[in-house]
Amino acid sequence: MRKDYPDLTRAACVDDLPDGWTANEIEQDFTVTLFVFSWALLPVGFMVVMAISSRYAQHRITLATAALVMLVLAFWTGAGQRRSSLHEPRMQLAVASLASSALCLGLLWGLDMEAWWWVAYGLIFGTVATMYVALNHLASCNAPALSIPWSTKTPLPLHAMSGWGIQNGRWTNGRMGIFRFEHGGVCTLYGSVDGEETSLCLEPLVPLSDVPEFTVWGLDFVALRDASLTSLSEE
Repeated sequence: MRKDYPDLTRAACVDDLPDGWTANEIEQDFTVTLFVFSWALLPVGFMVVMAISSRYAQHRITLATAALVMLVLAFWTGAGQRRSSLHEPRMQLAVASLASSALCLGLLWGLDMEAWWWVAYGLIFGTVATMYVALNHLASCNAPALSIPWSTKTPLPLHAMSGWGIQNGRWTNGRMGIFRFEHGGVCTLYGSVDGEETSLCLEPLVPLSDVPEFTVWGLDFVALRDASLTSLSEE
């Protein structure tokens, strides 16, 4: 699994930012995720052995449950680091895989169908692959966030936001909207507080090399800048 850390000196988009916007480093550290995921592979390895051996067959479901719990923990430590990470298609596939494995184990345990252990094992083996792909991609998403000063009393200029799923039309300290790029990436609009200063921020969940042109972000950056300047001048 890659452990990518933001490096603004490499950010090509930083040199061509819309007027009034600044780039901010994204804080992420997947060391704990990598550690937990590595330990989760230990019971998965034992599952491989038990899948080809009939010894200790009575412990197959218990071992699979332990492996799944550790995989869920590893996923949570990674997904919790980025806003809107669960809206990313690879992460959604990993969630579906984890949920399917948990449902299968619950049915096998509750209905006493341990003879079908191989179904759960197959799902968990598949979950390892989908989780690796999802978390590896998430770790590579090191594009910087953009921010602009914003008054808490100023509503969003919705006419300047095309294709956005707006959850809150007024500034709030948290997620306010989501936008999906054409290639599948996700961008989150959220409010941020730094001391007494409030800002409107954009966080693209994409690798630095895949940051799209600002013309396809579904935003009129000039209108947002003007709204910011107007609100700040009135305070």
